[in-house]
Amino acid sequence: MKEETAKLKKFGSFFWLLLLGLGIGLPVIVSLLICLFAEGPFRLDVFFPLVLVFGFIIWMVLLMLVGYGSLTRIFVNRTAQKVEQLPYCFNSSFTSRGSILYIDVEGGMIGYISAYNPMEIQTFSAARIERPETVASTMTGVRFVFYLDGKKMTVYTLISNRAVSLKSGIGAEAVSKADAFVELLKAAKRNAEGR
Repeated sequence: MKEETAKLKKFGSFFWLLLLGLGIGLPVIVSLLICLFAEGPFRLDVFFPLVLVFGFIIWMVLLMLVGYGSLTRIFVNRTAQKVEQLPYCFNSSFTSRGSILYIDVEGGMIGYISAYNPMEIQTFSAARIERPETVASTMTGVRFVFYLDGKKMTVYTLISNRAVSLKSGIGAEAVSKADAFVELLKAAKRNAEGR
């Protein structure tokens, strides 16, 4: 049986290597190629400004990809294929911003694949979670929040770049979904504490 994860790791070393490799390596390589294939000799006074310009552009794109969880989606999906090999019966799952949360209500277990630690399936006893609740706002979106070992976990059911009425179809559905997952977390916690 897979042992429980001792400590939540939202950020893994693979994520940092990927981010730094793309954020530093890519601007240097692109600038070097431009300088090498340009007419005339290689000049450092052209190379360094190119690195700065491409670095700025690439970092802006990377920050957007990181914010939406898109940077590591392929790796998260590949890791998610291994969930069925675990000895738990995860009967509910939710994907938000590139991360996936799994809940085994009967077994009282939580599984988590973070977009920032995409190579690892972390498993926790639901007894370790505290204060699951729904947070709904027309401006900041709808989410369910809980604390795992004192660290705040936020899972969005609706996030938008514009205000969304919570009484509209999409807003009400997001609140209902968040409420349902809060109830699943509470039930899993009760089952875990009853063992």
